[in-house]
Amino acid sequence: MLLSELQNGEYGIVSKVRGRGAFRKRIIEMGFIRGKKVTVIKNAPLKDPIEYSIMGYEISLRRSEANLIEIITPEEAKELVKTSYNGTLSPHNDWELVRTGAKAGSKIVNVALVGNPNSGKTTLFNNASGSKEHVGNYGGVTVDSKMAHFKHKGYTFNITDLPGTYSLSAYTPEELYVRRFIHQQKPDVVINVVDASNIERNLYLTTQLIDMDIKVVVALNMYDELEAQGDIFRYNDLGKMIGIPFVPTVSSKGKGISELFDKVINLYADKDKTYRHVHINYGRQIEHAIEAIQTPIKDSDNQNINIHYSSRYLSIKLLEKDKQAHRITGKSGSYDEILAITNQQIERLEDIYNEDSEILITDAKYGFIAGALKETYTENKHKKRQNTQIIDAFVTHKLFGFPIFLLFMWISFYTTFKLGAYPMDSVLNSVKSAV
Repeated sequence: MLLSELQNGEYGIVSKVRGRGAFRKRIIEMGFIRGKKVTVIKNAPLKDPIEYSIMGYEISLRRSEANLIEIITPEEAKELVKTSYNGTLSPHNDWELVRTGAKAGSKIVNVALVGNPNSGKTTLFNNASGSKEHVGNYGGVTVDSKMAHFKHKGYTFNITDLPGTYSLSAYTPEELYVRRFIHQQKPDVVINVVDASNIERNLYLTTQLIDMDIKVVVALNMYDELEAQGDIFRYNDLGKMIGIPFVPTVSSKGKGISELFDKVINLYADKDKTYRHVHINYGRQIEHAIEAIQTPIKDSDNQNINIHYSSRYLSIKLLEKDKQAHRITGKSGSYDEILAITNQQIERLEDIYNEDSEILITDAKYGFIAGALKETYTENKHKKRQNTQIIDAFVTHKLFGFPIFLLFMWISFYTTFKLGAYPMDSVLNSVKSAV
């Protein structure tokens, strides 16, 4: 349950701290770490803030902050221990029971699969989870998600296969749904499924996940196709460059799935050496605009926004004229200031580059991707040409293309009028006979 749900005098063991960035760091530094006992001293008359006792200190938290801390109560511990140990473990007292339950609860990992359509995301989901998924239709949207539960090396994974999307903009129901799920449900780890045969296009979504400041593992799917082409991809080097671990997989054959979830466990337990939060450099002028918008968003009065959203992410989205970002910052008391600075910076950038600010951000992302791949990806110059490429070379040739076009046009007319005459004559003869 959530820490905010405890009543006066009740206690629990911290099993998970959600949230992001500076908030999560501050909460952990205050002592809210896994395995620590926290007791409610008292709730304020208006239910906010709440005073807690942890590690010998008395600390007050806003209810919105306590909502992001998961705890295990004695009642929940009994169920977790029974499930995890098949009822064979009998702790000697409630305290031991709760500690044991908290240990089991800390090994529950919520994972979301995010990726482009046709990236093999659902195949990976089915291979990892078996047939234990069900489809949930969510009110207000026209898309659905698959959910499943499975165990791997002592950890229980709650895995959600989100709808395929090319980006996290606010133009389609799929894009909005994926964004809202990540912000509201706050999965512990996001697995970004990338089609290895179309890396550059797929990494655009990855850059948006980087901006969100969340834990991400890239499943480099269909990796066998990349190898068959003779291409060389130093994915570990790219992972170190952008702070995200990469794992090659072939989901249709079940290859790399175990290694992928090993990596998820390491990332969840903060043991992965590759993971670090990086900022995509959008260039001096755009970075100046992001910083200007970010300053009022980071104001202490906007705490309720900052614990859920990265201020840098919101600043970038505002520069992209994202309506959802305006709705989020609209709840801020300093929205008028944020809006004024945003409009000022958009106008400044568009005057400098004579281009729409949204396109400027997109171009910068692809520039970042191109630069990263230039350092880590080597295409096979002698790869075999596909049949479609050979056909295209002939039909679009400047000499052969026009005669081929005329040939196909003649065949079309011939089959329409010459061969089509036979069934027409048969129909006319039938009509005459009837008359």
